[in-house]
Amino acid sequence: MLDAAAIGDGIFQIPVPMSHNPLGTTLVYAMESPGGLILVDAGWGDDEAWAGLTSGLEAIGHSVSEVEGVVLTHFHPDHTGLCGRIRDASGAWIAMHESDHEMFGKMSEGRDAAWLDYQLTNLRRAGAAQDDLDAFQAATGSNAPVGPESAPDRLLADDEIVALTGRGLRVVYTPGHTPGHVCFYLEDADVMFTGDHVLQKTTPHVGNFVYPLEERDALAEFLDSLRRVQSMDITRGLGAHGIPIDDVAGRAGELIDHHEERLEHLLDAFGDDRITVWEVAQRMKWYRPWTDFHPMAKGMALSEAAAHLRHLVAREQVAQVPDTEPAVFARR
Repeated sequence: MLDAAAIGDGIFQIPVPMSHNPLGTTLVYAMESPGGLILVDAGWGDDEAWAGLTSGLEAIGHSVSEVEGVVLTHFHPDHTGLCGRIRDASGAWIAMHESDHEMFGKMSEGRDAAWLDYQLTNLRRAGAAQDDLDAFQAATGSNAPVGPESAPDRLLADDEIVALTGRGLRVVYTPGHTPGHVCFYLEDADVMFTGDHVLQKTTPHVGNFVYPLEERDALAEFLDSLRRVQSMDITRGLGAHGIPIDDVAGRAGELIDHHEERLEHLLDAFGDDRITVWEVAQRMKWYRPWTDFHPMAKGMALSEAAAHLRHLVAREQVAQVPDTEPAVFARR
């Protein structure tokens, strides 16, 4: 694993371990502020991650007690999990875009019988077979991935400036990966902290699965956000996972092309068939066979499939067949 270190332009990078996940770490960034330190994201909420964050801060000559605030790129638990412990240790404020506040609230609720029933109903409406429902239920834990103690207490707005020592960090609203995802632009250094919006080697996940399909077209939002970042002509990007991005605009363009290709492939995969959302997910191209997916990973893939399907519906290339349960879609 990488060590915590200064990486230039007054930026410190702290790899926070995430041993349960193939990504390995969440990269937390620290910069000096008038009140101590500002962190970009926080890391997963367990003891191993906490040890990684606190020891990383010590390695760069600081401590968690110096943290003035945490600005969050989005609500996912590998970014928000340690916020409560940081706030307890330092009195720091925690800030997130308002469009992710509701999502954080849902994620941090207990996973009781009502929660499970809602998830299984959603999967059934998508067309999941009973074996898949049973596998999902068996794989589901009883604890939420992050607790309400990590809830943000400040809102971030597009183009807001977060005060650093002698400079500012500008909020750039980039919905798509989540409804309230933001990037942070350090203008004096021509550096953007891209969170999960743009990553050098990974294609970020887009969308959430609910039925009926979401009214928001998450993929359209994501593509528009990529174009916004692309137009800013930023040289250096620092994502929350993986290696630095040496051409943010170029990488954004690659991601746009990737999704356009996926849409074309998915449209072709319909053929003349009428298929459920679950079958849409089965027919999409993934990095490994659908049958090898863990039950929880199938749920994530289903949400990605639903986002692409929703976009094809918005383009009027696909339509829902009326009066079908589970819902069935076909090419126009």
